[in-house]
Amino acid sequence: MITRKQSLDLVIQRLGSLALELGKPALLNADESTHLFGDAAHLDSIGLVTLIADLEQDIFNQFGKRVTLADEKAMSRLTSPFRRVGLLADYMVEVVNKV
Repeated sequence: MITRKQSLDLVIQRLGSLALELGKPALLNADESTHLFGDAAHLDSIGLVTLIADLEQDIFNQFGKRVTLADEKAMSRLTSPFRRVGLLADYMVEVVNKV
């Protein structure tokens, strides 16, 4: 089981790593309201795919659960879970705790 705090911490930690890799210093100060994708986004499509793949691996490494975050269910939502950090953290809790 993953808590929202664990999920949020995981996303923010991974964004810190990506900030250095992608040269996006604004991501070093990410919080729940940080835009990931869409209007005012800090990531392009490659950056978002990298983030999702890294988070899936982090979830497996830390919680022993294999999940797919970017699936048809995620893409068909009215509000994308990849729009902001807080939405992604909430979605991760939902997905991980169903496995």
